[in-house]
Amino acid sequence: MSKRRVWFSWPPWAGLLGVVALWMVAAHQLPDAILPDPWVVSLELGSILLSGDHWANTGVTLRNVVVSFLLSLLGGVALGLWAARSPTLQRALHPVIVLIEAAPHIAWLVLAVLWLGIGMGPPVLVGVSMALPLIYMATSHGIAQIDRGITDMARLFQLSWYKRLTYILLPHLALTLAGAASGALSVSWRAVIMAEAFASNAGLGQSLWGSYLYGQVTSVYAQVLWIVLLGLALEYLLINPGRQFIERRLQHA
Repeated sequence: MSKRRVWFSWPPWAGLLGVVALWMVAAHQLPDAILPDPWVVSLELGSILLSGDHWANTGVTLRNVVVSFLLSLLGGVALGLWAARSPTLQRALHPVIVLIEAAPHIAWLVLAVLWLGIGMGPPVLVGVSMALPLIYMATSHGIAQIDRGITDMARLFQLSWYKRLTYILLPHLALTLAGAASGALSVSWRAVIMAEAFASNAGLGQSLWGSYLYGQVTSVYAQVLWIVLLGLALEYLLINPGRQFIERRLQHA
C-alpha cells in the first residue's frame, strides 16, 4: 500500500488525537492557570457530569439550539421559495439578508436584550440571525441551479404549486439544504452559547461564563470540552447521517 493511500485511510478521529497530543505537550510548558492538563480537565468534566444543574443547563442549551435551528430552516426555506416565485421580491430581500449577515453577533445580542429581555429570547434570536441567511442563500442558489426546462414543463402541464414543490423543488434542493443545514446548525450552536453567557439565566454559555468569573480555570476547560463534544455529536449523529440518507435516496431515485 502506498504512503498516499495510508495517509488517506486514517480514520476521522486521528485528527482529534493529534489535537489532544498537542494539548498535552503545551500543558507541560504552560502553568495550570493558563492551560491545565487534559487528564485533569477530563476528571473535572466527569465530576461536572454528575451534577444535576449541569444536565439542566445542557437541556436549556439544546432546546435553544433546536428552536433556533428549526426557525432558521423553516424561515430560510420559506423565504427562498417565496423569493423564487418573484424576482422583484428576491432583489428586495437580498440587501436585507446581507444586512443581517453583516451585523456581528454582539450587535444582535444587544438588540435582542433590548427587545426581549434576559432569558430564552436573545439566544434564539442571535442563533436565527446567524443561521437563517445561510439557509436562505442555499435555497436561492439551489433553485437557480434547477434546469429551466423542467420548470417550463411543469408550467406547461399546469402542475400545482404543491406538486412543483414536492416533486421538483424539494428533491433538487435536498442535498444543497443538507450541506447548508450542517453549517447552520454549527453557527446556531456557537451563537446560542455565546448569547447565553451574557443574556440568559441558564444554559451552558451562562455556566461557562460563571466559571470564568469565579476563576475556575479547570472548570472552564471542562465545560468547553463538553460543548465541543456535544457539537461533534450533533454533527456526526444527526446532520451527517441525514446527509448520507439523502444522498442514498437521490442515487436510487
